[in-house]
Amino acid sequence: MDQTEDRAKLLSYIPMANFIAQANGSRAEALIHDISDFNHSILYITPNNPTGRKVGGSLTDYAVRLIESRVWETTDYTVNYLGRSEEQGLILRSSTYFIKDGSRLIGLLCINVDITEQLKAAEIIERSLLIDMKNTDLTQATETFGTGADELIATVIAKKTAHLGNRKLSADENRTIIRELGLLDVFRLKGSVPAVSEQLGVSEQTVYRYIQELKKSGDIK
Repeated sequence: MDQTEDRAKLLSYIPMANFIAQANGSRAEALIHDISDFNHSILYITPNNPTGRKVGGSLTDYAVRLIESRVWETTDYTVNYLGRSEEQGLILRSSTYFIKDGSRLIGLLCINVDITEQLKAAEIIERSLLIDMKNTDLTQATETFGTGADELIATVIAKKTAHLGNRKLSADENRTIIRELGLLDVFRLKGSVPAVSEQLGVSEQTVYRYIQELKKSGDIK
């Protein structure tokens, strides 16, 4: 099947996306991704979209990992994992359905439900009942939602440098950050090397050199 036919099949899921989003209420969204272009994968997103994402946006880090791990070869979907929208500060219950053409994966149908208020309410109720909270660490969400590669890169760098203050990063610290980004398959996204170069304040040649060193040592693929 050619790309035009693949896209037609993906767009045929729009009614299903609308149905799922509406069935889950006003704080839910559904997206259809075309995985032929990781950096501009979003073909459709429902009108209510708490993550603020738009058509033409990229895959998340977690979605890239799902594709690369080939988990879709043995299952049709993965459900109810924790996501976080950094920009809006929302906690999301997320699920992904793998859209296939025979044995080929061609896209994803993703559902995100904002459960921030429910979690707050649950905490208040448990506290009022004097029950110890078995609290999930919400800073360790499985998936990070942004509006593109730049946001994902900025999020990873911010988490790795929060304790360092304003001092200049050492070569080892830069290498550690680039390794983390490599493990998230960030460098598969178009424009990722210039973005990392700008945000770390090093040359693109330095970023490429670190990537090659990390690949040679087997730290990243």
